[in-house]
Amino acid sequence: MLNIGVIGYGFIGKVHTQHYMNNPNVNRVIIADPLEENRKNAEKMGLKTYENFEDMLNLEKLDAISICTPHHTHRDITLRVMDFKIPILLEKPVATSREEIKEIIEKGERLNIKVMVAHSLRFSDTFRLAKKLIEEGEIGEILFIIGKYLAFKDYNQYPKWKTTKKEAWGGTLFRDGIHIVDAIVWFSGKKIASVNGLPLNLLFNTEVEDTFLGTINFQDGSIAQLSMSSITKGFEQIGLEIYGEKGSIKVTNDELVFYKEDDTPRYIKPAIGASDFWKNQIDHFVDCIIKNKEPIVTLKEAEKTMEAIFMLYESAKV
Repeated sequence: MLNIGVIGYGFIGKVHTQHYMNNPNVNRVIIADPLEENRKNAEKMGLKTYENFEDMLNLEKLDAISICTPHHTHRDITLRVMDFKIPILLEKPVATSREEIKEIIEKGERLNIKVMVAHSLRFSDTFRLAKKLIEEGEIGEILFIIGKYLAFKDYNQYPKWKTTKKEAWGGTLFRDGIHIVDAIVWFSGKKIASVNGLPLNLLFNTEVEDTFLGTINFQDGSIAQLSMSSITKGFEQIGLEIYGEKGSIKVTNDELVFYKEDDTPRYIKPAIGASDFWKNQIDHFVDCIIKNKEPIVTLKEAEKTMEAIFMLYESAKV
């Protein structure tokens, strides 16, 4: 039975904690958070808390750590946790610069630390099936991808750190659209040739963008189109359309439909529905600890997605 530490008990920290508590292989979950309000919320759930995560690491015998803190803290906290040589589940984004990511990768490899990055759509049953269909050649070579993360997020209700460049680094692309960019990089498996990005503030007057439009051009000539926005009241679209030489796939976490052009062209709706990708993610991480196996999303794998993100912002001269 595992004892797990969770650093950061905001929204995503609560998600990690709940799924750890529901996993039969987890004994205890301990929380570290500098905010008194967050600690009180955790204590109401019967959880032991620490104000300082280093105190938790020094005083508790932990088998793994989830890092669920603001983006700008990921590098420092991850490097420190690595000194304790326990597995880490690191929330996306890995860090806020290429240099920080390189530091994390190098130290992790030097100390042989198991690190998994929380690119959660890779743990969605529908997205996994889409990846399998692509790998099996059901739609042929990918030509064109449309990726959307359109979901209203009220920036006025966010904690302040999420709307400042110093702490959040980026807006809707860095925080939410990263899931779609990760899925595109994962599905395509191709090298990026160039990108174009356009960050916009169409509704919220904050330091980080509320809308991001862009394109990713791959070396083989295929292309991906991106639409990310937090201002889309009334309608939500989070998913991908993948168009290939022999067919196409439309996938969200709730549904997967694909069109196959063979003897009888047809649309196929597999018998699969919505899944709790956060639960799947935590269960996979726990399984990796118990069985000492490599996680699906390693630091090196996540680095590919982060490179695409950095290129998109740089193309816009943000």
